[in-house]
Amino acid sequence: MARLRPVRDTAAVDLAKETRPNPAFTLWGLLREFRRPLLLGLLLVVLDAGTSLVGPILVRAGIDQGVSQGLESVLFAASGIYLIATLADLIIEIGETFVTGRTAQRIMLSLRIRIWAQLQRLSLDYYEREMTGRIMTRMTTDVDQFESLIENGLLSALVAFVTFAGVGTALVIFNAELALSVFSIVIPLVIATVMFRNRAARLYDQSRDRIAVVNADFQESLAGVRESQAFVHEAVTIERFKELGRRYLDSRMAAQRLVATYFPFVAFLADGAAAIVLGVGAGMVTGGALTAGALIAFLLYIDMFFSPIQQLSQVFDAWQQTRVSVLRIADLMRMETLTPNAPAAADPGMVEGRLELEGVHFSYPSEPIHRSGRPALRGPADARQTGPAYAGTGKPPEAVRGVQLRIEPGETVALVGETGAGKSTVLKLLIRFYDPDTGSVRLDGMDLRALDLTGYRRRLGYVPQEPFLFTGSVRDNIAYGRPDADDATVEAAARAVGAHDFIAMLDGGYRHELAERGRSLSAGQRQLIALARAELVDPAILMLDEATSNLDLATEAKVGAAMRRLSKGRTTVLIAHRLQTARTADRIVVLSQGRIVESGSHEELLKLGGEYAAMWESHESGAAG
Repeated sequence: MARLRPVRDTAAVDLAKETRPNPAFTLWGLLREFRRPLLLGLLLVVLDAGTSLVGPILVRAGIDQGVSQGLESVLFAASGIYLIATLADLIIEIGETFVTGRTAQRIMLSLRIRIWAQLQRLSLDYYEREMTGRIMTRMTTDVDQFESLIENGLLSALVAFVTFAGVGTALVIFNAELALSVFSIVIPLVIATVMFRNRAARLYDQSRDRIAVVNADFQESLAGVRESQAFVHEAVTIERFKELGRRYLDSRMAAQRLVATYFPFVAFLADGAAAIVLGVGAGMVTGGALTAGALIAFLLYIDMFFSPIQQLSQVFDAWQQTRVSVLRIADLMRMETLTPNAPAAADPGMVEGRLELEGVHFSYPSEPIHRSGRPALRGPADARQTGPAYAGTGKPPEAVRGVQLRIEPGETVALVGETGAGKSTVLKLLIRFYDPDTGSVRLDGMDLRALDLTGYRRRLGYVPQEPFLFTGSVRDNIAYGRPDADDATVEAAARAVGAHDFIAMLDGGYRHELAERGRSLSAGQRQLIALARAELVDPAILMLDEATSNLDLATEAKVGAAMRRLSKGRTTVLIAHRLQTARTADRIVVLSQGRIVESGSHEELLKLGGEYAAMWESHESGAAG
């Protein structure tokens, strides 16, 4: 069997347009951007419906004149025209299917790019609150549902609507009395459709919510499979997933029972209408008020009349299933980022590296926010927190309170404190993952909110506690912040932090392919690659989030040396749970309950005899023990 030639669509994709923020995004607005091919598809739909309407007219002429009157020429002419109309309809349907299918795929490509760009724009709060499975549902299930409606349902609806209108007109023209008999059947159909719509809408809403929960639980269970096996929790996990799956099945079966009742009822009404027309029409033929050809044509039109109703009902059913997905996609696209660029954001230019937090107060948002100002996309993971700290306020507690901190260019500052003291929050504010509720965060005297966010972050090097390594080569992971870097530059960055030796020992060296999240490497090796990644972008400011807290002592020594080389000459903010790491900093800042309670060098804080001294004493006792 011969191979089909590969097909490549030549439609251009305007990335600048597709990725531009659009606060007024609607899916109907997206469809309007493709109005020309959609109008062409509509024209083909009208032609398709028009050629379909010709058939019964030709049948009537063939019977009444060709058969009843014995005019063979009319019979042959009607048959020939019918054949030509059928061939024309075939060509039109091919063009119609191609145009609508191609347009649907271009619409979906545009939508996927826009959703992905929006997900890149959203600030960190969205990802810290929304379950990963729910986000995946937006990008996959919801988009696929909409694609199915656009590609199949839209075409069916247009054909059905035009055919329904054309056949209804033809029925009235053929015989108004018989047409009224048919139209009387429409009344119970409308009542049944309204009832179906209301009930189906609720059930499909429920189903979409439940499948999102199933997806979220599935993703979470996969991520925690080691813990599940280690704590012999598999049976509980399976039972929970079964229960969530059963709840989803219940809602789907309820909807299926509704569908199983509604569509056969529509078919019953169509058959009933045909029976009524046959009985009444036969009497009219006997009385000479109607020809046999007209009656047969009328019966053919009845089938064509109710078939679009069934198609429209099926499209409506598909719309009810898709409606929630459409609303969720629109919800996501209209969601506001909490760290927007100012209208006239300034490029940071040459950075000295002076960082300041002035009277900063901040509490984490309780829920994502639309550009409309209303809550968006709430789910089980977004439930409001409760407790004494919320009593009477309805707001979450402040994570940092009145923080006043100045970090000089080239200075290394270590943040220490108990869990929940506000260390990570201070770092997130400095990176501008969040903006303060009151007060300001400044770089070289300029409020971060006045700076171009992309330009500012290009001056940063960020190494989290658990570096994320992407599937791909070691080289590509190091060059993540500078994809255009050549091999020599990548290797120089690895050498600068002491990562070259272990990379050279890997199979393939810098071309070694990493497993998902870099799981084939040790924690220390992942950390060194992350440090090389930061070194490569040559940052003016370095942010280290507990970068050695989960390493053994030997590996910590290697990483610590790499960190010191990396931070040399750069403004560095370091979160440290291990005080041995903090000890080497120029200054140590102690946080407690969101406030700075102490600040100074290691020796100064020991002499002060405060919280840091107590923490150091505990650290020394633990090391001695």
